Amino acid sequence: MASILLVDDDPNLRAMTAAALVSAGHTVDNADNGKAGLALYKTRLHDLVITDIVMDEMDGLKLIDELRQTEPRPRVIAISGGHKFSQPVYLPTAKRLGAERILAKPIMPDVFLRTVADVLAEPAPATVRHTIGRDGTAAQIEKAETGTGKPK
Repeated sequence: MASILLVDDDPNLRAMTAAALVSAGHTVDNADNGKAGLALYKTRLHDLVITDIVMDEMDGLKLIDELRQTEPRPRVIAISGGHKFSQPVYLPTAKRLGAERILAKPIMPDVFLRTVADVLAEPAPATVRHTIGRDGTAAQIEKAETGTGKPK
């Protein structure tokens, strides 16, 4: 199935989530913060990154922003809960930064696994690069998996 990077600072939740993903046929790598997760992603590209938002060292929002600049850019599911800003601020911000889905904790296992399957069924996200055209104006170039680019 898919290679998934799971980033969460709660070791018990990380272990339970990883077990559910493995039972669904996925391979899972774990990290306990965004900094460790980003380093792990750079050594082994994953099809999907699932990240908590509120963590020490590097939070999930910074991780999503950093992953947005990698090539290939992974699909991302952001999860958060237990903090008063999780649902009204952090999760919508994660969506704006490029997370394909956002989920508020606690998450029912069937909803979680269905969300993972849905995100993995979607096309991989395009990598967006900003370039300067011959006329000196800025242009965005979307580069799909095929390596072809088109101005946007």
